[in-house]
Parts: sequence; structure tokens; C-alpha cells
Amino acid sequence: MVLPYAMQMGSGTFDAELGLTFLIQNDMVSFGSQLNTVIRMADNSNNYTPGNSYSLNNWFAVNATNWLSFSARVEGMLVEQIKGSNSDLNPMMIITADTYNSGGTFINSGLGFNLLVPSGTFKDFRLGFEYAIPVLQNVNGIQLQTNETITLGLQYAL
Repeated sequence: MVLPYAMQMGSGTFDAELGLTFLIQNDMVSFGSQLNTVIRMADNSNNYTPGNSYSLNNWFAVNATNWLSFSARVEGMLVEQIKGSNSDLNPMMIITADTYNSGGTFINSGLGFNLLVPSGTFKDFRLGFEYAIPVLQNVNGIQLQTNETITLGLQYAL
């Protein structure tokens, strides 16, 4: 069974993922901005191309101690509509099979914290948490919207 566009595991295309990061930091605060894009290079084997995406992510963080920091983030994202269509999908059967119902403009905002283990067995492990909410969701056509997201991550720095 062919699943609708929003349920596909990947793009099926060769993509160029480009990013540029700007960072200023000292012992107490950091500020960063990151510009990212995903450019779809060609149609996939099903004769469509997922939309290109462009995002600008800005964050600010402050150290409360040598093991705890708090952060705030704002991200703007533009996702283009799908170009072409998969002939095996019938847009009359389900709305997510209609390429008009893809892409949009999004602004998200998040608050978080990071816990860093400064010494001992788990030295240099970092636990990060962020709670984010949508500020703006302007989707094309009929699409599911995001209410909020929670991100939890574990990192190890060499």
C-alpha cells in the first residue's frame, strides 16, 4: 500500500542540506542564529518532489551554574508545497494525498534547560530539555497542526 505524502519515510530524492551558524558565547551567556535549507535536487521515482524548506533558528542561553543553563528559542520556517504527484495516490480518497495540502509558514518558540555533569563517572554528559509551542502556523490547504513539542536529548562531549 502506498502511504500519503505526509507519511513517507523520506523524500526519495537527492537533497542538498545546507546550513550556516553564527554563535557568540562567553562564560555566562550564549546567543546563536542558524540558517538551514533543504533543497530537493530532482523528482523521485514516483514523479514528485517534496517542497524545499528554509528555516532560521535563533536562541539565547544563560548559565545559572557550572552544571545548569536555561535557554529560549524562536524558529521561523517556510516549507514549499509538493511539486508533481504520485499517480498511485488518489486525492479524492484522503486529504493527505492531495499535494495542495502540503507546505506552509511556521513560527515556533521554545524554553528549555541543559544539565551538564561536570565531574565523576558521567563527566561531560549533557541532558537537554525543551518545551516548544507554535506561535504561527499558516498551512496550505487542510493539514494537521502542531500543538506543542517536547524534546529530550542526551549528549556526550569528547
